[in-house]
Amino acid sequence: MTTSDIDIMVVDTTTSEPLSSSSTNTSLNKFNWLNLLAYIVNVFVTFGIGIFGLTGQPDNGELSAKYQTIVTPFGFSFSIWGVIFIWQAIWVVWQFLPSQRNSEGVLKAWYYYPIMTVFQAGWTISFSYEIMWVALLCMYGIVITLVMATRSLQSYKKTWKGYLLWQGPFSIQTGWIMAAAVVMTNVFTVSYNANVTTQLIVSSLSLVVLLGTAFTYLSSYPVDFAIPLVIVWALGGVYAELQEPSTKITDQFTVEQISGVQYGVLGGLLLVSFGIIVKVFVQVRG
Repeated sequence: MTTSDIDIMVVDTTTSEPLSSSSTNTSLNKFNWLNLLAYIVNVFVTFGIGIFGLTGQPDNGELSAKYQTIVTPFGFSFSIWGVIFIWQAIWVVWQFLPSQRNSEGVLKAWYYYPIMTVFQAGWTISFSYEIMWVALLCMYGIVITLVMATRSLQSYKKTWKGYLLWQGPFSIQTGWIMAAAVVMTNVFTVSYNANVTTQLIVSSLSLVVLLGTAFTYLSSYPVDFAIPLVIVWALGGVYAELQEPSTKITDQFTVEQISGVQYGVLGGLLLVSFGIIVKVFVQVRG
């Protein structure tokens, strides 16, 4: 593999280094503190309200069961949140190191993480109070903010180490939130007692959008493989759930309808997986 081959992969040749104008500046800045504060708020709201129900409202698990959709992933799929929060904790600590405080990675991350946290807190609170239209808007806000963050972080050169420390924490959440937005869109229809036909139309269209998003990222340059890989993880979770669907699903949908969605999800999963393999092969071969 030549040097030029390496340059066309997800990341490039340099680490996240301070800009020339601030190469000797090791002082803390507003981004460092805002990112730390946002992380603390994110952890408290997500786990305190969403998981442990500190406000006395139903937790996320109870509400997911109540508003079960035909595209809700298998429970274990949500364990990816542990990876996301641990990875982002490492990122928060890393950006406090003297050599990183004013690096290009911090500047490219801008206010995206605090903004995303506001939307995520808004989603958690509105979802817990079952105000689904607000929760849906917040979910779309999370998606938009994370996409902007990953595109910004993708625009400067860094090594694999730089990618893992700076962009990875955003990319993995971006992929998962894209899938979560599909689920939330379907939860919205379920919350308003949409009939089976409407649910099938919405689920089919939202899955097509998700697959289109995965292929859009695969066709970009350079490719951020984390996003389509996480989408594959989410699709695998949906397929696994439909292997033994809950009674809420079997009471509404026929066996043929459930199988149709399941095979559609499996087809999408295989297509995206094949696309990832092809893209990796093409980039390695140069």
